[in-house]
Amino acid sequence: MVQHWSKISNGEMIATPALKDAWSVFELRSRDLIINNASSTPFKPSVVLPLPTGSGKTEGTCVYAALQADANTKSGSIPVGVLIVTRLIKDAERLVSSINSMAGRAVAVTSHTENKLKAPDMADADILVITHAAFMRACWSFGAGDGARWDAFHSWKGGKRHLIVVDEALLNSVSHHRVTSKDIELVLRAIPHKDRTSFSGAIATLSKMQDYLDRQEQKHAPGDEQTVPLWAEGSPRLALEIEALHEGLRSAEFDLDLFAEDAAHNVSTVLEAVQVMLEEFAYYRRSGAQHTLNSARYIIPKGMPGVLVLDATARCNLTYELLGGGVMIADVPSGIRNYDNVTLHVARTASGMGKTKMEKAKKTRMPRLAAELAKELPNGRSVFLCVHKCAKDLANTYSTDALPLRVGYWGAVAGSNEWADCDVAVIYGLFWQDPTRPINNVFAIDGPKDASWLKAPRHGAHENILAVISQKDVSASVIQAINRICIRRVTDEQGRCAKADVYIVLPKDWRGDAILQDIHTSMPGLRQVAWDFEPDGPKVYAPRSNSVAQAVIELMRTRQPGQTPLSYIRTQLSLTQRQFGRLKEDLAKSASNVAAAMNDLGILYKVEGKGRATKGLLVKVA
Repeated sequence: MVQHWSKISNGEMIATPALKDAWSVFELRSRDLIINNASSTPFKPSVVLPLPTGSGKTEGTCVYAALQADANTKSGSIPVGVLIVTRLIKDAERLVSSINSMAGRAVAVTSHTENKLKAPDMADADILVITHAAFMRACWSFGAGDGARWDAFHSWKGGKRHLIVVDEALLNSVSHHRVTSKDIELVLRAIPHKDRTSFSGAIATLSKMQDYLDRQEQKHAPGDEQTVPLWAEGSPRLALEIEALHEGLRSAEFDLDLFAEDAAHNVSTVLEAVQVMLEEFAYYRRSGAQHTLNSARYIIPKGMPGVLVLDATARCNLTYELLGGGVMIADVPSGIRNYDNVTLHVARTASGMGKTKMEKAKKTRMPRLAAELAKELPNGRSVFLCVHKCAKDLANTYSTDALPLRVGYWGAVAGSNEWADCDVAVIYGLFWQDPTRPINNVFAIDGPKDASWLKAPRHGAHENILAVISQKDVSASVIQAINRICIRRVTDEQGRCAKADVYIVLPKDWRGDAILQDIHTSMPGLRQVAWDFEPDGPKVYAPRSNSVAQAVIELMRTRQPGQTPLSYIRTQLSLTQRQFGRLKEDLAKSASNVAAAMNDLGILYKVEGKGRATKGLLVKVA
């Protein structure tokens, strides 16, 4: 590992004594898990290693896997298969390439939606790498009594894969499900008339659910949130009827004149959600004008082997606490990282920093931030700006030669190395999860609760565990985002990194205090200073890019297929009349850069109507 650490950094990253101790802990915990998984003991707990970002968790996994494959060839040794679970397909491909390069031969393979391998091909490899999504689907099938998918991953020519490493937190170990009245209506309309008698039981159940939601909507005007437990145990008979309907509709062909192209997927998603509700628990939730039925399931069933979870933000993940003795967070050496070269600039505000508030205020907030950063930062700094997705396109228009911004957004940040050469991180907006998610986590893992518990959701030492779960989720996402820049690389014997600055706006309440404390806990040595900045206030001027073409391209790149009015683009990017006129002219010229880019993205420019009723549209085909 020391040799590999030096090789991948051209000798720039130091293998400090604390790092060596951390790698030793990785080896020890891996060996203990292998021995326990190979034994006949029924108790096979998982282990979480809270090693900090930049400590070589992924690289260590590759080195260990390559060495294990080499050991498997030695006479007298007991072969050990390894299963590695990583976030994305591209990560799986990279891990396989790295392991095979270290081993000097093909010992690792990956199977995913873009490269599906047959079971014998997977079984022939010492190391198998799959995605989190594939792992979850296999666990789901295993829990439902169908072990074939799991066996295809877990079994190999040497027996069972006794070492399972999950790279990054297993955030999707709880599946979340919800349905609205309109969702149920879609399913009921989709059932062919000739089959309605065969599925009368399922239709009756769906109709009762829809009727309940409709009555709640008629009873309550949009307003305060409300959560009402409905049942703590489902009905296996009703669940089987829904499952039969689900199976019966898999081969149904939906009339495109009556249904959208994704109708089959939507119908399947709704029926899966209803089936979970009838197998587990359900509760009603009113939030604003939305009325939903909700449920969840902890996907990793009993009988699974213990796994090694590599989670830098484990201390912010209360899932492990809820799981109790089934998961152990291991002690790791202190002093692995030292962040005293990093300065955290903290602004506090009474205004919301969530998605809803940012959507409403982004037109004034973005220029205020750009003007502030231009004042704060000298030329030559490389800035990673993390915002809500709703603000990313507008943020890109404030990237100039004097203030180059590299914009990322929540949901597409964690685990990425795209901004590893930036020396400034700006966290502008906080990623608050849907309020049902903490309820789902507690109910799925610890069992459903009654109405009195929801009024005072105490768990262990937590007076309000739902609020703490929400806050800890934000802390984890913030820490992940901060560590996307150059600070992830160790540069000296003390575990320091290059000098860097981090700017963040936090709420003026206990949540802001707790997030700040979590940042310091995860990043020891971090220097903190006050940042005199308020996101809301009078309009200010900030220079913008002379060309809006790139911002338009990036906006359309992430749009779903269908029509996007030019008026929407104008609003999202706050285009002036002059900029909007130039955009329309460029789109009409097939030789322009923006028109060529639209063509590459499968987007057509259309003009409908005449005179004042003229309307421009961008139509994304796929």
